[in-house]
Amino acid sequence: MIIKTILIFLINFLGYSEWLLGTSYLQRPIILGPLVGLVLGDLQDGIVMGATLELAMIGAVSVGAYNPPDLIAGTVLGISLAIESHANAAAALTLGIPIATVMLALNTAIGQPVMLMLIHRCDKDAANANTKALTRDMLLSGWAQNWPGILFNPLAFYFGASTVAKFLNIIPQFVQDGMNVAAGLLPLLGFAMLAQMMMNKKVAAFFFLGFFLVAYSGMSTTGVAIFAVIMAAIMYVFFDKDSSKAAPAVEETDDGFDEF
Repeated sequence: MIIKTILIFLINFLGYSEWLLGTSYLQRPIILGPLVGLVLGDLQDGIVMGATLELAMIGAVSVGAYNPPDLIAGTVLGISLAIESHANAAAALTLGIPIATVMLALNTAIGQPVMLMLIHRCDKDAANANTKALTRDMLLSGWAQNWPGILFNPLAFYFGASTVAKFLNIIPQFVQDGMNVAAGLLPLLGFAMLAQMMMNKKVAAFFFLGFFLVAYSGMSTTGVAIFAVIMAAIMYVFFDKDSSKAAPAVEETDDGFDEF
């Protein structure tokens, strides 16, 4: 159990290392789930549970001042406890979402004040032109804002697996059926959140075209994806190039430092 806890800690720490590794999306459930399943000896369930949590949280992205639930805590703890308890993806989802919400509150309440202290040190380092200290304090501040998740997640896994196993064994069947129904509805909510951000009149027709191809033609999602790539290539070759040639040239007025 200690070795498993150490491996869970390393996966957990990797998920919280975005400030070191950049925005690589390692913290997403579809990445962390298989890693958790791998170290716990159940890669297949890790993939299935990770994909299920990814569908439910696909719209959970940080936009502006909005902070989404802690996907790392929800994924690592939800999947690890479900695998150790020999439960299904519905149980991982039911455990993961509340855990993610609670850990977000903890990181915000007691993690970010520590981060702010380090950020003020970064200001002093920058004023003193101390680049080594600035780099060190900036990286530490990224972990400091999530220190509750870094510490509590492995501890909760170590002490909570047997307790959760006993709890799941006494859950009545009708409650488990309700969990399965909720597991089917939450991915729909995730897709709805994603569609709300990206849906407009230019892409709505293609969205419904893909849906009806899968629903009525028997085509797999992989076939629809290949079909969409071919359609996008055709539209680019025959339509977008002509419109780009017809567009008037706009003189650049920026200072040349905008990398985007």
